[in-house]
Amino acid sequence: MLDPQANSRVRLRMLRYFQILADELHFGRAAAKLNISQPPLSVQIKELEAILGVELFERSSRKVALTHAGKVLKTEVDRLLSATEQSLNYVRQIGRSQKQHINIGVIGSAMWGPLLTRMKAFREANPDVNWTLHEVGQQEQIEALRARTIDIAINRNVIPHVESRIRCQLIAREAMRVAVHENDPLCQRGTVSLKDLADRAFISLSFTHSDFARQVYDHCLERGVSPLITHQVFEPQTALALVSTGNGVSLLPESCALIHWPGVVFLKLDETIPADLYALWYDEPLPTLFTHFLQALRDE
Repeated sequence: MLDPQANSRVRLRMLRYFQILADELHFGRAAAKLNISQPPLSVQIKELEAILGVELFERSSRKVALTHAGKVLKTEVDRLLSATEQSLNYVRQIGRSQKQHINIGVIGSAMWGPLLTRMKAFREANPDVNWTLHEVGQQEQIEALRARTIDIAINRNVIPHVESRIRCQLIAREAMRVAVHENDPLCQRGTVSLKDLADRAFISLSFTHSDFARQVYDHCLERGVSPLITHQVFEPQTALALVSTGNGVSLLPESCALIHWPGVVFLKLDETIPADLYALWYDEPLPTLFTHFLQALRDE
């Protein structure tokens, strides 16, 4: 007979132990990952199986495998623990807003231009507010927003369909410029075309670190230019350092010209490649503090 109180004996720790063992399918590795010894792990799994009245793992001397019931539970536990973590982090987010603190995820190329100026103005108008900046790559920002480890993200050229529950707001419109060495013959011209760069060594932001870098590359392809990428870097400063030593040219947002790197000149492009800056946040009722902060960032 089903014990109506049985489910109340299931604890989150028990489900977490099951989840890790289901991922590893090895008691030794799972115990090491949980930073416990094997006996407590075995006890928790046996207790969970007893409560549910099913075997979750097929055990032998050679392997550990999930049963059909175990596979179903794994799917449900992944969903449950993910939702639990999001809910707890959301409560922490509310707590941060009550303490007048904002966690901001930002890409490196956003640190020049209007962003910091508007943030400074907001702080001067709200002296009790503090924030922490976290350099977070574009591809990690969505997950960080979803997990509530950051409150607001600063990104470029947002693709809305990437995550339906992410909202965005324009901060500033920018275009791409080409960074060249100061002795490059192109410096004698007012503007250059992408086709003028077709045979040049390109220094690009990393595709694995930045969706924006891939967008720029695709834009070049659409214009009939296949960039000869010789270096991929994480930060604009690294790209500028390579340009300054004659290792190639780089397409970067125009605000990066404010870095004033020695030996580097920024030239306008005939083509318009957008590098617009956006603020992103998770779609839910925002604390008043975050709403005011977003208003301060807004492109007027």
